[in-house]
Amino acid sequence: MSRSSTHADANDGSVTGPVRIEPSPVVLARRLRRGDIAVIDVLDLDQGAAEALAARKPAAVINVSPSISGRYPTGGPRVLIEANIPLVDAVGAAVLDLKEGGTVTVAGGDVYSGEDVVASGNVLDADSITDAMTQSAEGMRVQLQMLTATAMEQIAREGDVLLEGQGLPHTGVDLTGRHVVIVAPGFRHRSQLRDIHRYMRDVRPVVIGVGHGADAARDLGPSASIIVGDIEGVDEETVRAASHVVLHDPHGSDAGVIRAEALGVDHSSVESTLSAADVAILLAHAGGAEVIVTVGVESELMDFLERSPAEGAGTLLSRMRAGGSLIDASTLALVYRHRYGAWTLVTLVVSAALALCAAIWITPAGRAWAESVWNGLTGWIGGA
Repeated sequence: MSRSSTHADANDGSVTGPVRIEPSPVVLARRLRRGDIAVIDVLDLDQGAAEALAARKPAAVINVSPSISGRYPTGGPRVLIEANIPLVDAVGAAVLDLKEGGTVTVAGGDVYSGEDVVASGNVLDADSITDAMTQSAEGMRVQLQMLTATAMEQIAREGDVLLEGQGLPHTGVDLTGRHVVIVAPGFRHRSQLRDIHRYMRDVRPVVIGVGHGADAARDLGPSASIIVGDIEGVDEETVRAASHVVLHDPHGSDAGVIRAEALGVDHSSVESTLSAADVAILLAHAGGAEVIVTVGVESELMDFLERSPAEGAGTLLSRMRAGGSLIDASTLALVYRHRYGAWTLVTLVVSAALALCAAIWITPAGRAWAESVWNGLTGWIGGA
């Protein structure tokens, strides 16, 4: 239901743009353009989803549901606020009836279509987010209990693939004893990739891209040899550059099969309720990888609690299965130091010697000394 209202003045911080509607932020981000008004429906907006939206630079984000419900602290709203993207929260389902692509205006907590206010909500800012995060801290205990219970259910349901790797396909890419970098489209995955660029250059690991994470790997180098997950929205060049694609949808659909066949890429499928990132970790571990570096994958307790219990539990169990071979990119960036090869050291020594000789030769005394040493050396060789 709408009510007539005078439109807010253009100088009051209001924003206007075409509306794009999709409950899932990650799906919406694939078609979102700069200046659009994004409408989502997510209870407790996590950091990864918020980053996907922020990367597209919308004029504003409108959430049908509360972005911080109080169940547990969630970092998604802060990502948008730090990117200077207005977030109007808990506006209700009426906004979903707006015409896709129609022009709307967000002024304060009100959403206008023409002169009518079609929805109203709360504008989240840094202070309100801090208060909500503090109040939701108690919900962490309940969420942690749910995560633990779900993990037990996951072990019963996915024990074969978790413990023995059953059902994981053969990709044709040898991972035995190799370093493997798994790039998932999670929170700050691109910045994490930049942080480990020196490691990537020195070690030249095998790269496994998870969905859109494969695009980030190709943009920042090197390209993914294996792609795991849904490839519907992945760039065509990225897919063609891969040696093998493992098609996977935890909901059981055949997403990406037609595209993989059309592009002629070598592909297989895996059936599992685990997420694509979890499957990638298990694939690397089962393949005999010596070191597995995760980019954009949850590594802290808060990361697990931000996701649904099923997703969080799956990632927790997958990380535990990989054990000591697993390291997070953020940690790697802190401890990795550049390793110089033998030829690099030889080049440095020779360069230093040449520089020293040049410095000696340009001085009269140095030149006289060098000539005496040379004459003495040639005389000794001739006398021998």
